[in-house]
This record gives sequence, structure tokens and C-alpha cells, in this order.
Amino acid sequence: MSKQSEENISQEQIPTEESIDVIEPYYKPERSSGSSGGSGEKKSHEELDTEDYKFLKSKKSSHGHHSHHGHHSHSHSHHGHRVRKRRRKKMKTWKKVLLIVVSVILAIAIAVAGTAIFLVNKGYDELFETNLNVVVPEKVPATVEDEGDYIVYKGASYRYNKDVTNILFMGIDKNLNEENDAGTGGQVDVIVMIAMNVKTHKMTMIALPRDTMAEVALYSPSGHYRGMDTMQVCLAYAYGDGKETSCDNTVSSVRKIFYNIPVKTYYALDLEGISAMNDCVGGIDVVSPETIGEFIEGESYHLEGKQAEHFVRDRDKSSFDSSLKRLERQKVYANSFLSTMLSSIKSNITSSVSIFNDSAPYSCTNLNAAKVAYLAKEFAFGGGMDTEMLTAPGKMGNDGEHAEYKIDDTAFFEQFLSVYYERV
Repeated sequence: MSKQSEENISQEQIPTEESIDVIEPYYKPERSSGSSGGSGEKKSHEELDTEDYKFLKSKKSSHGHHSHHGHHSHSHSHHGHRVRKRRRKKMKTWKKVLLIVVSVILAIAIAVAGTAIFLVNKGYDELFETNLNVVVPEKVPATVEDEGDYIVYKGASYRYNKDVTNILFMGIDKNLNEENDAGTGGQVDVIVMIAMNVKTHKMTMIALPRDTMAEVALYSPSGHYRGMDTMQVCLAYAYGDGKETSCDNTVSSVRKIFYNIPVKTYYALDLEGISAMNDCVGGIDVVSPETIGEFIEGESYHLEGKQAEHFVRDRDKSSFDSSLKRLERQKVYANSFLSTMLSSIKSNITSSVSIFNDSAPYSCTNLNAAKVAYLAKEFAFGGGMDTEMLTAPGKMGNDGEHAEYKIDDTAFFEQFLSVYYERV
């Protein structure tokens, strides 16, 4: 082959990185004319016939014979191999970066998911009680079996519903940030037992009038136990430090009213917290059930700031049944507040954290991250919860000086069965 032909091959036929679309198994050089000294007529790949391909293959595979064609074929094939190798190296680097990024994301996701699952499971363990010690007074014609797992009443058997957990809500008439001695911790204006059935996604709130007569543990100013006495349940909070011990004492008295049912969680909120929580959810819409102060019976109001506190707190102290009338307003407010709050949580689950944080300076509670995680999961992914507001049945009276609310034993026990037990 002439030098001219070699130059043509080297300049025109050597593939470059920019020109290669598909790397062939070997380089296909152009065919020269019959005369070795001619310029050689180029043919496209399409013009090469089967014999040409066979010839080139045989030349490539032959190690004993090295023609100019073979030499250039080997040289160009080696060049194409370098291009392919360089490209593969770039792809491996890109893949490594991608794998590292994906691995980090997966690690973070697994860690977060693992933490969430741990909190939810821990919350379940802390919210639900498996060991019962239900005690029904002798005046209630019922038989307790297996410490409360089963109750026989009027010939029918009932089984305790272990899908229910309780949260005792307390509205305190004093600032929780104040230091208090035993007996000066304030009183409970609002007492609501919240029974949450996580299986049926139903929340039943049983309002207990503050004047309900109950057994209360008494403590000296120094905190020493001084025995039990029967008095208004709202006074149980006074015998404590105005915080944890006051909450514990109130929980103890309320549990006795509810036949020693497990109460694993409490949440106490003072007066300042009402306005804070109210405004945190954008205000609450209510229809007043009575005329008192600025509120007119049957009129609609959008409560904001201190207006919310007045709606749930004010009462006519000249009337013995004023606490019952106020309780009706509190039930109206509670229903509207819960509806607004649950709607907010459904649209943005993080709002539950905002509400909890905004109320923290005004509250005392044994709610923790695990319990909140479990309850948030039930609210957000369980389709929310249906709510029902009840009042412990009874009758308001007085001892000549103080109001006394006495529970109707039979009616309350049947209400208790309907909330916490299933007929079998």
C-alpha cells in the first residue's frame, strides 16, 4: 500500500470520541482499488458484502500475517478500545456517586422510620393498661370477674375493651407557674375523662361536674398525708404543689369515681393557656347556650384571645347550678375546639406539635414524645376520630352552704359499661 493510502486511512478513518456513536467489534477500513498504487475508492459500510466481512475477520484473527490493512485495523481497533474504556470509567464514577447519595438517603429514612416506629410502639405500651383492678361498690348490682376483665350485670356478661385509653383533662383556675404549698394549689374548674377507642376511632368525653362528691386524699402544707375525706372533687387539686402532685391527687379521686379504671395520662391547663390554644388553631366558633356576660343565648361568636377564657370560665356564683350551666358552655366549646384542631392535624400533622408546644408554658402533663407520636399516628392515619360529649348523670344539690353534685349510681355505671366494655 502506498504512503498516500496510509495517510488517507490514518486521517479519514481513525474514529474520534466525538464521531463514534456505536463502537463496532473491530475497525472496518476502506477497501483499496485493485492497483496498490491507486488512490482507492471509499465504500460505505452498507456497500461491504458478506465476503468482505469474512475477509476482514480472518485478517484480524491471523497472528502470522501482518499487512498494512491488518496493521491499521489493529491500531484503530486499539484506539476504539481506549475510548470505550475511558467512557466506562466515567460511568462507574457517576454510578458510585449515585449509590452513595441513595445509600445516605436510605440510611436517614431507615433511621427516621425506626425512631418513629420505636416511639409509636413505646407510646402504645405507655397508654394502655393490661392489668386491671376494677372495683364496683356494693350498691351497684354487678359482679366483677378476673379483676375487671369481665363484669356480669343484669344477667349479661361484658368484657373490658383493651383498645381504650384514658386521658384526664383538667382546667385549673390558677397559674401553674406559681409556687404553692399543699392546700393552696388551686382548684379544677373543668374535669373531663377522655376515653379514646383506637380500634373504632371514637373519642368519648365524659364531663364530671366540679362539685361531684368524691373521696379526696388530704395533705398537710408540708406534704404529709392526713387521711381521706368526702368533698367536692375540684378540691383534690388543692392538696398538692399546684403541678404534678396536684394532678396525681386529682387523678386518684377521679379514678375512684370511675371504679378504679386505669388512667395512664393526664393533661392540666391553666387559665392563660385557654387563650393561647384557642388562638393557635385560629379561633373557635361557638353558639352560646345561655346568656351570661357579653354572650347572648343562641348567638354565634368567633372566640379569640381572652374572649375564649371568659366563655369557658365565667359563671353566676349566686346560683347553685351555675357550674352545670357553665359545663354546657364548656361542652360546646370543647366540641368546636376538637373539631377545629383535628381538621388542622389532618391537613398538617405537624400542627399537633405546634399546639402542644404553644400550650407547654401553661400546662402540666405526663404526655411525652412516645404518647404524642402514637396519638398523632391515630389521628393522622386512622381517619381522625368521631367525638361524643357526655356528662356523668346525677343531680345537683347543696348542703346549705356549698353545691354538691351526687352521681346517679345506676345510670353512671351503665354509661361506664357502654364506654369501656363490650357485651359478650
